[in-house]
Amino acid sequence: MSEVETTAATAAADQHAALGLDNSAKTSRHTQHPEAQWFPAAGLGLFVHWGLASAHGFMDLSWGMMANTPYDAAAGGANKLPPEEYWKLAERFQPDRYDPDKWLAAAAAAGCQYAVLTAMHHDGYTLWPTEHGDLGVQSHLGGRDLVRPFVDACRRHGLKVGLYYSPPDWRFDRRYMSFNYGSGDQKRFPGRPHFDTHHQPCAIPLKTEDHSRRGREIWLARVEELLTRYGRIDLLWFDGGGHDNAIRDRALELQPHLVINSRSCDGDYGSTECSLPSERFTGWFETPHCWQHSDLIGPWGGNVDFWGYLDKEQYKSTAWMLETLVRLRTWGGNLLINVGPRPDGELPDVVYQRLAETAAWMSHSRESVIGTEALPASARCNVPVTTRDHGTLWYLHAVPGFEEAINIHDVQTPQRVYLLRTGETLPFTLSQGCLTVTIPSKLRSHGVDVVAVHWDSAIEESPL
Repeated sequence: MSEVETTAATAAADQHAALGLDNSAKTSRHTQHPEAQWFPAAGLGLFVHWGLASAHGFMDLSWGMMANTPYDAAAGGANKLPPEEYWKLAERFQPDRYDPDKWLAAAAAAGCQYAVLTAMHHDGYTLWPTEHGDLGVQSHLGGRDLVRPFVDACRRHGLKVGLYYSPPDWRFDRRYMSFNYGSGDQKRFPGRPHFDTHHQPCAIPLKTEDHSRRGREIWLARVEELLTRYGRIDLLWFDGGGHDNAIRDRALELQPHLVINSRSCDGDYGSTECSLPSERFTGWFETPHCWQHSDLIGPWGGNVDFWGYLDKEQYKSTAWMLETLVRLRTWGGNLLINVGPRPDGELPDVVYQRLAETAAWMSHSRESVIGTEALPASARCNVPVTTRDHGTLWYLHAVPGFEEAINIHDVQTPQRVYLLRTGETLPFTLSQGCLTVTIPSKLRSHGVDVVAVHWDSAIEESPL
């Protein structure tokens, strides 16, 4: 993990701490349900952060109402609103061109195997007409359901259906929390006052038992709505709220095949956010990452990633996304790549361009990342590697900027070595158990080039 990624990951960790999250574990016990075993082979998913914040055009969901966040201080407050003003964005959120069928057709063509929609973020705005809340489509869009078209479109295009739900509801908790980032940590931010929903200094009362009980009831009731109104849901993506296995247990009573993340309960997989993991996970894992980025420079010296809609509509390259994907697949992880639709429901043109470029790459190299297995833990290679067919087929990924020969140690003579994009056989040498493969410069692209290697038998794990 690069220095920029490390510091950006620290910023994400700060947010997680504020939400009661602990992502330190690198192990997870995953479900054994036979209909959930699609997850580790999926490889690529599409994350969609969408809601009333998109009406602003320079504001991430929910965190836009939290003053003084250190990671986007360079914006000088331009991406902040007091909560009372933030919630008024609901009046401008008019998704008249919402067409998730178009989104998900492009995502499926690009190799995505699942998609996750922010059904409700921390701001409390629900994209479905819940019976348990005063802010959402039921209050501002005449009860129009935005979740159902997404679920139906996922099914039409063969994608597993994922729904994001935030247990923390900052609207419900607004009288019992501070909207000034870090004001509860006086060691780190001495003298920083609590802010109310107008970003004015205030005293914060302790939550009453009745408020906490009611909040938990609403949390459970909303998740039950999501799992009983739309048929089969494949994945639940929780985000914060402490550690409460009751929600997991109730969800599994309703849909036993669910895959559930580990941010709010003992779930099925671990994660890192906006950064590659620094060590190998034991068990299933996923990295949600932003495709979009802002012009803001964070304290780590790199551009600040953006989850929600950014009106400059700037997205990182397809080559960057594919390199991130293959590095994650080397350790068996999934990439959940995030996009932010406009307030009218359209995805920016650049998203469709990136997805089309990804589809073009997948047309020849999909087999190297979708349905593959991780590289054996003791294997040594100087490029990301994935495997399939019980380890008899390896895929060596020459990432952008890699100009050396590819070296794999402790292997035998292969049956065949060829460039996956063209099928052309590549020359190789084997010396003292080290296989060396060179891709001629005329065959290199500007993206990720994949070399397929067939072995007579699986490469055995070597002693550590």
